[in-house]
This record gives sequence, C-alpha cells and structure tokens, in this order.
Amino acid sequence: MTTNDEMLLHSMTALVSAHGKAISRFGASVVVMTKFVEAVLPQLSTPQIERTIQAFRAQLGEAMAVADDVRLPGEYRTTLIEQANVLLARLGGEPAGSH
Repeated sequence: MTTNDEMLLHSMTALVSAHGKAISRFGASVVVMTKFVEAVLPQLSTPQIERTIQAFRAQLGEAMAVADDVRLPGEYRTTLIEQANVLLARLGGEPAGSH
C-alpha cells in the first residue's frame, strides 16, 4: 500500500471510530431520557400532564424555530416532529402541528 493509501485508510478508520463513539454516546443518552420519561409520566396527575403538554409544545416551538433558522436537513425536522408526537401520544396530547 502506498503512503497516500495508508493515510487515507488511517483517516477513514479514525473517522469511523469517532462516529461510532458519538453514536454510542447519543444512543446511551436516548436510552436514559426514554427511561426517565417512562418513570416520570405515570407519576403525573392530570393537571400536571396538561401543564407538561403546554410547556412541551412551547419548547418544541422554540426548537423548530431554531431548526428553521439554522436550515438543518429535512430529516432533522421530520425526526423532531415524529419524536415529539411519540411523547405527546404518551401524554395524551394532540400531535405536533395540529394545535
């Protein structure tokens, strides 16, 4: 293998390793947040759920505005709405965008 090929292979290996670590960290964060939501939601009273839905919608609106300003890929916005709707369904709220 030539030196350029070795450098390219080394760079690609480092990139894959870094991305794998980042994905692992992100995945662990998602698991923790999911388990937290699963633990907390059953503890909420009806008024608490209603206030949580209101606050979540406000926070979601801010996140969507930032996504629009920064011009993130469409997949980001799609996933943001999908995941928000999963949580809203668990809370018993209307899907994002229908309110």
